[in-house]
Amino acid sequence: MTTIREFQQSASQRIASLYEASEAQAIVRILLEECLQISHTSLLMIDKDTLLSAQILATLEGQLSRLAEGEPLQYVLGYTYFYGVRIEVAPGVLIPRPETEELVELIVEREQGQERRRLLDVGTGSGCIPCALASAWGSRLVADCMEYSSKALPTARRNLEDYQRTSGAELSLIHRDLFSCLDDSPEQPYDLIVSNPPYIHPEEAKEMTSQILGYEPSTALFAPEHNPIIYYEEIARLASSGWLASGGHLYMELNPVYAEQTLDSISTILGSRLEHIELVNDLSGKKRFLCVKTKPL
Repeated sequence: MTTIREFQQSASQRIASLYEASEAQAIVRILLEECLQISHTSLLMIDKDTLLSAQILATLEGQLSRLAEGEPLQYVLGYTYFYGVRIEVAPGVLIPRPETEELVELIVEREQGQERRRLLDVGTGSGCIPCALASAWGSRLVADCMEYSSKALPTARRNLEDYQRTSGAELSLIHRDLFSCLDDSPEQPYDLIVSNPPYIHPEEAKEMTSQILGYEPSTALFAPEHNPIIYYEEIARLASSGWLASGGHLYMELNPVYAEQTLDSISTILGSRLEHIELVNDLSGKKRFLCVKTKPL
């Protein structure tokens, strides 16, 4: 039999080559809290010589084996927390990042006081952005969540159904390719278009960890080498062709390397429809977000 103390020590050592010591210890703590169904405070207070049952230990060992192979903790657990809400994640779906939480915070801050908002989320992935906004806005939100990846759709559907049920928001999943959208128009334009599209240049892959490259979907990470801002340009074309309402807002997360290029290109595409456009820094001081407003009628 194995005690909690013994498992914490051995487990931290098994993943020590992948994580810094403090991070490895935190991951092992999270595994224990999840399997024992106890809070962080309860784990701190529990007798560390408590024996783990054979069933609990088998579950922990299975999770630890996956972690030791480099699989991200979020996939092992099957969920993550994003802007205070629990979001299901699975292989084939991008794990939400803190920068995207900042994007949600930016949207919530700039849209406060508004009435019912009709939103299009382009490349919804797990559905994390509309779920977070549903948690913040409740029944004031009507969102169409567009996703092309068939691997991401089941996870997005479950998340959207959960938060539609609990928040009162209207959240619809649309299986569609962004590059087919200019063929037609929505029944009515959107007040907001939001997107965190693929924006990493393939050359940047050499700076990324094996946990990301080996497990997360490359199609959600990498932009085409020949035009790394192609998704932003296509979304701008949608906005200029009637998908975004007059006086509407466009919010996008972007690659700081191409921030100025993205701003210039979108300004050109929107042309006379553009009232305001700006780059907003993230908490680390990088140009991470683009905010656009179209002219009201």
